Amino acid sequence: MQIVIFSDVHGNLNALEAVLTAIDQQKPDMIVFAGDLCLMGARPSACIAHLQARKDILSIHGNTDLMIGNPLALPEDADEATQSRYQQFNAISDWTLAQLSEAEAAWLRGLPFSFRLSPTNDAADDLLIVHANPKDVERPILPTDEVQQERFGKVSRSQPDAALEPLLADVTAGVIVFGHVHLPSVRQWRDMKLANISSVSMPMDADVRAKYGMLTWANGRWAIEHRFVEYDLEGEKTAVKQARPPGWEEMVQRLAGRP
Repeated sequence: MQIVIFSDVHGNLNALEAVLTAIDQQKPDMIVFAGDLCLMGARPSACIAHLQARKDILSIHGNTDLMIGNPLALPEDADEATQSRYQQFNAISDWTLAQLSEAEAAWLRGLPFSFRLSPTNDAADDLLIVHANPKDVERPILPTDEVQQERFGKVSRSQPDAALEPLLADVTAGVIVFGHVHLPSVRQWRDMKLANISSVSMPMDADVRAKYGMLTWANGRWAIEHRFVEYDLEGEKTAVKQARPPGWEEMVQRLAGRP
């Protein structure tokens, strides 16, 4: 049994189309989208239309899906930089909502939080798919210090196993699959594997390819594989420049990844 999971499209239509083409060539048994479909991109409505048209794709929501039409409340003690960031996020949220029909916005709001697949009668074998973690759509599960050091030459933010206790202690599964953090990685936590299948758009490293994950159940275990897809990056940059959503200059930069 093969399950494909992709996440964090962020309105990048070219990357979404390339990923769906690659997935269709694999002919998996199931396809799941793990949230963050259209905020921070040039063509939010078209991205929603693509998934709505695909009755074979199950979708869950991410944090930015819930932000559309729901302005962030500015903390009372926010400094100038924080105020600017919140204002920009609310501006792109409003812009994105204006690009959607009422039906599209309602579809996005109605997406579930998670999806669980049980290949056996034992919950310890389950595949649990969430956007960020099993509790909420905000708090990240980060790569290990070793992975961060290998990828970036430094540890940007350490998250030891003990720090994951509040997110995972009462969860039973064989593998938890998620996106949210736009960097492919796998880490072990007790008896569970934590598989970050990364993002279709806006990578956190220098690899600008769109990414997704393939999970295969065979011989009583889940095998995890990251997949990488080339797409028309320059065409997507042009689409952002033409649409000019609020903060479009930063969006163009983020499409190119981070060195």
